[in-house]
This record gives sequence, C-alpha cells and structure tokens, in this order.
Amino acid sequence: MISLDAPPRMVEKSDAPEFAVAVYDSFEDASVGREEWDKFVQDVGGDIYVSYDWCRIWWRHYGQGRQLRLFIFREGRHLVGLAPMFIERLRLGPVSIKIAKRVGADFAGTIFSLPFASDFVEVAYSELITQLIGNENCDAVWFGFMPGNDPTIKGLREACRSLQGLVTIARDTQVGPHTQFRLPDSFEAYLTKLDSRQRQNYRRRFKLLQKSFKVESDVIRDPLQAHAAFVDFKTMHTHQWQAEGTLGHFGDWPQSEPFNADLVNELSRLGRFRMVRLFADEKVISSQYVFVFGDCCYWRLPARAPESNWDRFGLGVLGMVELIKEMINEGVRRIEAGVAHYDYKIHFGGEELRYHSLLVMVNRTNAALRTRIFLKLSDLLHLVYYRAWRLRVARHFPLRVGTLWQKWICCRL
Repeated sequence: MISLDAPPRMVEKSDAPEFAVAVYDSFEDASVGREEWDKFVQDVGGDIYVSYDWCRIWWRHYGQGRQLRLFIFREGRHLVGLAPMFIERLRLGPVSIKIAKRVGADFAGTIFSLPFASDFVEVAYSELITQLIGNENCDAVWFGFMPGNDPTIKGLREACRSLQGLVTIARDTQVGPHTQFRLPDSFEAYLTKLDSRQRQNYRRRFKLLQKSFKVESDVIRDPLQAHAAFVDFKTMHTHQWQAEGTLGHFGDWPQSEPFNADLVNELSRLGRFRMVRLFADEKVISSQYVFVFGDCCYWRLPARAPESNWDRFGLGVLGMVELIKEMINEGVRRIEAGVAHYDYKIHFGGEELRYHSLLVMVNRTNAALRTRIFLKLSDLLHLVYYRAWRLRVARHFPLRVGTLWQKWICCRL
C-alpha cells in the first residue's frame, strides 16, 4: 500500500461511519484478490474491462512509464467500490499536464463504468478525485470513455459539484456511438422481434448457404484450443481487412496481438473466452471473438472469409446472428457490441447509445489554463491526424500507414 501522507482515510457517511479508502501501487500488494474483486464487479453489474485479470493484463502491456494507483473502497470489511487508476504526464507541443485515467482507458478501444455499490457512488468519486487532485497533485482526472447508460455518471457530476472549490468539469460530452443487444429467452423470440425484411433476408441468405455447402457451427471454449483458435482468427481478420486496403485491428493498435493473446490464454482458463465459428464444407468462413462475463457477452472482433465469392451470402450478418443464437442458448442477456456505427447491427436488433467523456480539472489557475490549452490541442490532433489523415487521406495509401500513433491514443480525451 502506498502512503498518501496518512493511513487509509475514514470518510464520514451517515449510514456508513467506517467508509475507508486504501490505495495501492501494484496488484500483488492490494488487499483484494481475483475472487473478491470479480465477485464484486459482477454483483454491481460491472464490465469485464474492470475485472481483475483484464486490468492486470492491460497494465502488463500498457503500463510502462505510468504510475498505478488502485483505489479500494470498503465499508468495514465489505467491498463497496474499485477504481483502478494510473497517472502519467502527457505533452502536446509546449503544454504538458499530469493526468489520472482509469486502467484500460486507452489502447484497447473499450468503454466501461467504474464498479461502485449504488449507495457509495458519489462519496467514492469525491474521495477518488480529492486524492488524485489533492494528494497526487494531478492537473486533471479523465473518466472516459463511459457507456451511454453508465449508472455512475450522475454521482460523478454530483461529486464534482460538492468539490467545486477544488475542481471544475472541463469536459462533459457525448463522443460517439456504441451498440448493445438486449437478448430474449429464445432465438425464435429474437427473430420474431426483427423487422420482417431483415428476418427474411437472414433466412434467405442462410438457406442459400445451406443449399451450396454443408453448414455447421461450433464454439471454442477449451483453454487447450483457445490459443490456436485465436491465431486462426487473427489471420482471417487481417486478411479480411487487407482485402479492403486497411490493416485491421491488429495492424492498427500497438501491441494488440500479444495483448489479446494474453487475454485469450488467461481468460480462457477462467471460462470467459469464446470463439463462435461458422463452417461451410468444413472451412471456417466466419469467426466471432468474444468474452463472457456474468450475463454479458463482450464482442471484441469479427472476421470472415475475404474472397469475393462469399459476398452474396452476407457473412457479416450470418456470423453475427450465429453469435446471438449461441449467446441466447448460453443464457447471456446482453451483448456489448463495440463502438462506431454499423447499419447491420442496428437492423438486426442492436440499440445505439452514445459513449461519454468527462474530464475534471483542478481549479489552480496555471494548471487549469494548461489543461484547457491541452484539450484544444488534443481536439486539433484528433481532427488533423485521425479524422482527416487516417480516415480520409491514408485510405489512398493502403497498408503503408502503420499502427495508430501512440501520441493520439494517449492524448485523446
């Protein structure tokens, strides 16, 4: 445990007089292990992206040059909140800021909530901000990206209002879309809820595939098969995107292949890995790489056969619907389907939400000025580098653009 000039603070709360906060700088030394950590996250409806092993693996790959701060909140002996955070110094041009972020906030394209018991959201956020801004001397704390239905956003805003002498909300905005599927009890119920046109399109394409090939599917869960399934998936995914003149996920995101390989190897041993595959004449033509945590499926990436002769079957839709069918059969009730807008996801039952960015900055004049300038430069970098160059110009230079610039990944707020 690290010392912040005092032992773990006891925060007065009318119905919880022993609300304690402890801070650690390593997973090994923290006062909570995998079993207690993950049980709490599931009990409060939290995401796999704040599970013990996801955070630990993410930190192993992306923690270099950053300072880990694990905030553990308890009422007596009972866990009531977890906030895995890190601190780093970011520079854009002449301006630098010392900023705290949530572990997993960048490099993996994830959106998630911090896991807090509902009665402790505001007081936990207040204590978290006070320690990071006051004791750690951060210029800002970034709580992004948060799902559109994050149940803690209201408490975070209330906490900032209660600390208005110390901090100001510098950014509180919706950023872009992400998609969720709410799953019924049966696959037939899912199909019935679809628009009749989409239901007919799915059935027509699937029958066409069945007429042309022997169609089968399977789900890889076995840890002994997980690594090989991931390697095959990575190859298919990369070939698919190369055929479209881009790099795909593993070419875009730095260290994404070893990071995901570690996730697959370790989370498969916990029963959380799935690879949902569709076969035609024993050839894999579609794969969905996902994790399951509680009653939620986290759809990380799809892949499909890239050859043009498969286009008429609509493998993207068939693979997605096969995933939905398997998750319904498994008892999963929700699929987190990732960021960005995709028509086919919405047409086949997805609900689009807007993910959120919230940045809190200290009220100190010099630090506040630097933070506001940094935000302007960050927005300019996003506009010029990502939206103009990466999304528009770079498409004319296929396979030559390289991985996403780490400066953009770290400074996007």
